[in-house]
Amino acid sequence: MESQTINISPTYLSMGDQAIVVQFEKEVSIETSKKVQIVSQLIEESNIPGILQLIPAFNNLTVCYDPIVIGYAELLEKLKQVEGYISKQVNLKSKTLYVPVVFEEEYGPDLEEIATHAGMSVDEVISNLQSKPYYVYMIGFIAGYPYSGDIDNRLSLPRRSNPRIKVRKGTIQIVNNLTGIFTMDAPSGWHLVGWTPMEMFNPNAEPPSMLQAGDYIQYVSISKEEAESWGQERQREWDLKWNS
Repeated sequence: MESQTINISPTYLSMGDQAIVVQFEKEVSIETSKKVQIVSQLIEESNIPGILQLIPAFNNLTVCYDPIVIGYAELLEKLKQVEGYISKQVNLKSKTLYVPVVFEEEYGPDLEEIATHAGMSVDEVISNLQSKPYYVYMIGFIAGYPYSGDIDNRLSLPRRSNPRIKVRKGTIQIVNNLTGIFTMDAPSGWHLVGWTPMEMFNPNAEPPSMLQAGDYIQYVSISKEEAESWGQERQREWDLKWNS
């Protein structure tokens, strides 16, 4: 856990008759994201009847509720009461997940292009990607997908003009200042840099996603041979060493 102290006053927006959006500064930054996490945690701890789900995004929090249990006006009043606790010291729930990644070119077909753009060698790009943990801003797009940042500005590239129709589950990709991990096969216009054999999303687990908003990802290089022979026992050994 990490301790945070903030003092904010968000804006509340109605989204239909079953959701309220708690809107913070309209920017993408770790500071704003942590405000989202703190308010989400405080609302969760308040145990307000009728709240069904909290959905954190880059700079806002959507509060889904059952209008039969609690009306809009009553819920809005209770959410504003939470503001009275925002300036106190809050211990944010957070973890760093160490993710094994193979960076061979067949798994990271865009590494050469990124290296040319950055004025680096491929090995330097790979080393750079492993140099620090990346903050998980939000989960979205597809089930359990972590929007994380911030990568080195030198590696930053816009979306590809021609997206790939199908990208393999487990692929590590980057775009602009963000990085993410595909939790299933899907189309993508991002740039592919590696692949992990680690299972990042399991619909039968609780919670199903290995990562939550506010967590951190740290990429750790493994060999092609290790990646291709990965199994449950190897994953247990990895977690014991890196994620216990």
